[in-house]
Amino acid sequence: MLPVLIASLALDLIMGEPPTLVHPVVYVGKISERLIKPFKGKGYGVVLWFVSVVPVLFLCLVLLYLPFKLIEIPLLVLVLKTTFSIRMLYTIVSSSIPLREESRKIVQNIVRRDLREVSLGHVASASIESLFESLVDGITSPLFWFLVLGLPGALLQRFANTMDSMVGYKTPQLIEEGYFSAKMDTILNYIPARLTGLTMLLAGLLMGLNVRSAINSLRNANMESPNAKYPIAIAAGLLGVRLEKVNAYSVGSGNLPSTEDVKRALTLFRLTLLLYLLFLLTCYYYLYGIALLSYPYGLMELL
Repeated sequence: MLPVLIASLALDLIMGEPPTLVHPVVYVGKISERLIKPFKGKGYGVVLWFVSVVPVLFLCLVLLYLPFKLIEIPLLVLVLKTTFSIRMLYTIVSSSIPLREESRKIVQNIVRRDLREVSLGHVASASIESLFESLVDGITSPLFWFLVLGLPGALLQRFANTMDSMVGYKTPQLIEEGYFSAKMDTILNYIPARLTGLTMLLAGLLMGLNVRSAINSLRNANMESPNAKYPIAIAAGLLGVRLEKVNAYSVGSGNLPSTEDVKRALTLFRLTLLLYLLFLLTCYYYLYGIALLSYPYGLMELL
């Protein structure tokens, strides 16, 4: 499915996000939103996850069995594109610079924390943290699972990440109900987070950044998330800044990031993504060749 992947990447970079009406991630979110009930237990959380994910996943995978290839291929390209978002993420972060009061509202689109009262340095920190955390959650991880399990893998990862964002909070209301959603997201992002971290180190080396500082920053990172700490701590070390979420964590050393640091973060993001895509495309080619639809289930069908 190498041509499908390349077409999906091109579609994202050229057009960005499709309308919400045809976005499967939106429907997973809408189903779960209706079914979330505060203070429910872990058992209900498992049911919530499957009821929200499986119907949408099934409808998307029906595309693999369409008898008309001329329709099937464009639909597969569109559905795969909905599992990752490069242009939207990059546009939001780049629009936040130069740092100004309006940056608070712009960055608020990609972070959960309230940015209304924090300093502009913390706004810049939030934008860099989200840039690289979303690099894993919303780009490198679904593409990794597309390599391993084909379209089902990419969709499963994206839907799992959506469920984590909907219910995976450690609040009294949701800590039990969201346990399964948070755990699934952690499992599916475990390998991609570390692969992305290694790619960031390579990109930093090519940019002449301080790789040793990045490794030390990762070693010393005291963050709750076992996956998010890789891209965030490595970014802090490479950029030589302190990335901080007030009353939660602080990684790296030095000052909070400035406008110039956000610009360097965007350069690091671009180079990391380029290196990662070159690696993945090479793997796709040697595993599957250039077959268009021969391996819609990734390594499962290949084996």
